[in-house]
Amino acid sequence: MRYIILFQAIFATAAQSAATSGCRKPLPGSIERGGARNTNSLEFVTSNGTVREYGLHIPTTYDDNTPSPLAFSFHGRTRTWQEQEEISGMSNETMNPNYLVVYPQGIDEQWQGDPEAVGYDDVDFTLELLANLSSVYCLDTNKIYAAGKSNGGAFAANVLACHSKASGVFAAFGGISGAYYQGDSENDCSPGTVPIPCNASRSPIPVFTTHGDADETIPYDGGPRRDRCLPNLPHFMTEWSERNGLGASNATSSLYHKNVVQYYYGNNKYPDVNAHYRVHGLGHYWPSLANGSSFDATPLLLNFWDKWTLDAVSTTPSATSSPSTTLPASATSSTSSASASSAGTIGQVSAQQWALGGLGVLSWLLFA
Repeated sequence: MRYIILFQAIFATAAQSAATSGCRKPLPGSIERGGARNTNSLEFVTSNGTVREYGLHIPTTYDDNTPSPLAFSFHGRTRTWQEQEEISGMSNETMNPNYLVVYPQGIDEQWQGDPEAVGYDDVDFTLELLANLSSVYCLDTNKIYAAGKSNGGAFAANVLACHSKASGVFAAFGGISGAYYQGDSENDCSPGTVPIPCNASRSPIPVFTTHGDADETIPYDGGPRRDRCLPNLPHFMTEWSERNGLGASNATSSLYHKNVVQYYYGNNKYPDVNAHYRVHGLGHYWPSLANGSSFDATPLLLNFWDKWTLDAVSTTPSATSSPSTTLPASATSSTSSASASSAGTIGQVSAQQWALGGLGVLSWLLFA
């Protein structure tokens, strides 16, 4: 019965496929709305009895009759959910007027995908927490997203995005200064060619990343670190474009007085399904005006997500990755378009397909 409730929490009937069962339910009496000072500090008990902490931002605009978008925001290694809320500004209602934001706390302040996070199943935890939230709050199942910084960014844009079940639940992903560790050793690390396994269940998958080219913690150019291999950012993003069937071509432009180079991968119909921002001179930070960056990354991330809903992208199997081409090193503005013939199949997700996806999650929760 527990898992039937979890299933119903995430997926409504075919007639109301975008609304969760939390719609038309008043907010619990202890829950506050508003900016960062009103973020709710909560606990969640997983199916295996583990107590997990998280923060929950409910925007002032929240209406229990209108399905809202929801974002998971994962902190970096050795950090806390409170720090993630502060550096991201995702509870700032000037930048984020309508997304509910979940700030989970990692076990030992880290996430699955880090070399030391052995035996972690944070994917299971994330899907269970999402099911719980869906039964309490009015969410739009087509507008569930995940992003994070460093280890948290890799958990969102690599682990969740490449997971066979989670990739079919979240509409799009974001990685800020992501630590995309690969392999089981740092020996013979080739940052431009290291394999990046991915078992995503659909294609294309929208992914937004930013990274500073002066990052000394997780270098932009990748390399061996902590007995693993970090891909360089051009390789990481081109792999996403390749597996999405979009080829290696990209369009670039210089922004913010040439301090930022924007790279978009896509095709004629979806010109920017994979987006990357290379930030000149930035270290290991979430870009924000508050820390001296030339722009705030959060509004760009949310604007990117607003373009990508789960019912607006394909559910076709992900293409096999092929050798990639690096991004241009120059910050000079230029443009090149991906060939339309390399585009993957694009379609709409019907209510029936969404329900089938829900059955997949239910089966995974039952038998994992």
